[in-house]
Amino acid sequence: MGRLVTKSLPLPEDQLRNIFKKYDANNDNKLSKEELKKAFEYLGSIIPGFRADRGLHHADANKDGYVNEGEMDELVKYAVRVGFTVKA
Repeated sequence: MGRLVTKSLPLPEDQLRNIFKKYDANNDNKLSKEELKKAFEYLGSIIPGFRADRGLHHADANKDGYVNEGEMDELVKYAVRVGFTVKA
């Protein structure tokens, strides 16, 4: 019997950006910690609250507690470094 091997590929940055934007529940063009937590949960994080905290730490340049459109690139870079993937 053979062994089933699945391959995982990193999520492209544009796909990550679209996922994060989808979780802007109130359409204010910024992501709160709670919105980030839901996005990381969707991405499969087993510790989405921690990922939301760390994502804010890495991306929230003006320290207002939100990730705005101008800070989105840093959030996406963080998510890429963490290594979220999609099964191929």
